[in-house]
Amino acid sequence: MDRKVTIKDVAREAGVSVATVSYVVNNRTDLRISDATRKKVLQVINLLNYTPNQAAKALATNRKNLLAIIVSPDCSILKKAEQLQMIQFLSQFFNKKNFGLIYLDYNYNEKCEQADAIICYDVSSTYFRQLGDNNFIPLTALDCMIDDPLFFQINTDYSMLLEKARSHFHGEPYLYVVLKTANKEKEAFLKNMFADILFVDNYDDLRHISEQNLLITESTLKPLLADRNNIYYLPSMSDAKAEALLQCIENALQRTLIDQHHILV
Repeated sequence: MDRKVTIKDVAREAGVSVATVSYVVNNRTDLRISDATRKKVLQVINLLNYTPNQAAKALATNRKNLLAIIVSPDCSILKKAEQLQMIQFLSQFFNKKNFGLIYLDYNYNEKCEQADAIICYDVSSTYFRQLGDNNFIPLTALDCMIDDPLFFQINTDYSMLLEKARSHFHGEPYLYVVLKTANKEKEAFLKNMFADILFVDNYDDLRHISEQNLLITESTLKPLLADRNNIYYLPSMSDAKAEALLQCIENALQRTLIDQHHILV
């Protein structure tokens, strides 16, 4: 979209009045505006590149070609192994695209200034919003469901996954085995979509799986269930998904206005 973004666009996206946007832009302190509203307006301003302030110009012209990734800390050893594989995959992928990837500790509460954008992998929606409050560089959700059109989300196309599993197992019942997630919205979504699902937290959970059709999407689980003959493995991460993630990051960095912020791959 080539048209110039107006103050009305910012007000509409932020769900506030034009006057409120004006007060925030002009840093008015004589009027009472809540911190939550101010942060929301600033996030929309940054996303749409409404005002040509120094911060916006720096983001547009002084690209560092460096991305940050953050993951949930309180998880099982299996989940940590999956996180490491994801970081390695993305590091290699982005390196080919001339981007570096740095890891941010989950307890990092300061404004991230060393990266162009932050990738949040399978984090809770609560933490995602907290991170968004502290940072005005683009924030992207990977494999977690965030109900906020201000931010790009890249998730597995579970409807397509469901159809492929149904076709592979010829309509027979199967168990979807997936690692426990910190994102409650994603957990609820999966429970509602799949008739039989097991969220794995440790090795003991795998021992109780009976001889049945199994669907898995995480690379960490594949070798642990390799002795089964009834497994259908469809990796949740792929080059196509990484390309979609990169495109979302580029759109966010360039303040490209698009209608669809929830990308399914």
